[in-house]
Amino acid sequence: MIISALLLRNFLKILIASVTLFACNLIDSSSNLFKDDSWQDLTCDTTQYVNELKVYTLTQPFYLADTLLKQNLKARNIYVAFVDTLGNIQATALQAGDDAEDSEIINITGFPDLNITWQEQAYLWALVKQPSYLYNRWENMLGDERKTFLGKRDSVLSIMKRKYRSIKVVSDLRSTSRQLHYLGKNKTATPVSMHNFGLAADFAIYNRRGRMSNNLVFYRPLDSLTEAFGLTWGGNFVGFIDSGHIQLYKNGAELLRKYPDLVFEFEPFRPIYNTWMNKMIGWGKEQKAGDTKELLQELNKIKQDKPCQCMDSQSELPNILVDKIQLQLATSDGYQTENDLLLIGDLSSQTVSLITAKSKIAYPLGLWK
Repeated sequence: MIISALLLRNFLKILIASVTLFACNLIDSSSNLFKDDSWQDLTCDTTQYVNELKVYTLTQPFYLADTLLKQNLKARNIYVAFVDTLGNIQATALQAGDDAEDSEIINITGFPDLNITWQEQAYLWALVKQPSYLYNRWENMLGDERKTFLGKRDSVLSIMKRKYRSIKVVSDLRSTSRQLHYLGKNKTATPVSMHNFGLAADFAIYNRRGRMSNNLVFYRPLDSLTEAFGLTWGGNFVGFIDSGHIQLYKNGAELLRKYPDLVFEFEPFRPIYNTWMNKMIGWGKEQKAGDTKELLQELNKIKQDKPCQCMDSQSELPNILVDKIQLQLATSDGYQTENDLLLIGDLSSQTVSLITAKSKIAYPLGLWK
């Protein structure tokens, strides 16, 4: 009886252990099945029909892309033509000045006018010129935001100076090239910063020897001060602590929710954000990439079901259409094939064509899915 009881007890222990192990495996399998991948990039589905085009769709894939960078183009003017399903053509052109403020719309006589907004002018200008600061491109939109931020920044600085007389603003507006330099040196975790839009600043506290202090304790008052002024403190960042940093918005996703036009600046760097997410997931530290994940999710929300051009495959160039547009623009509007850039969005052939002095390329249209 005793031996039978011991055998039964051991059998029950093994059974319980086996059930527990099986249950853990089920939980693990379930977690994999329901893993959140909403941050991953959408696909340009060329089986979907595009019935409306905007300048953004024509320009965004070429902004900061090898397609144009490798050609080392210095376009005189940028011409854009939209063709509807019936073959009707509208066109416009932008003179590529030295600065965004210098660029201007050129009156087209060969085709009916294609009216574009100042944001669309910014997209076109960005294909051939990059300002020192992204803020310069978006000042019309962010000017008041910057004034608000600077007022709050100076208030925080004034209060901090009562405790640390040596505190100074050491970084404010920042160029894209400087931001990427910091990224390469692992001094930041993002290729696009609030600094680029004039909505962030870095404070530094110096010791008696004139050396900058990195002691988080000294910057701790910024926690409550930024909260009081409706700012965000870099000392609370999860993935990359930045003790002297303050900014107007919580993160890039929050900025995009208010100003979706700025997706134009974030989208070219999506591969970098994707790499960071995959690295954190591989290390089991996905929670440290929360802001990046939120940003990628917001980019997807903005792109979902919108027109795209598939850069992974080329279409046959609509040569008859291209020749017609080039000839008419050259005859009536001074278009020069050797000096100008031409973008054609054609709904009848569902293509976008990029015509430069060095190449003619057509890409199929689709919808982000």
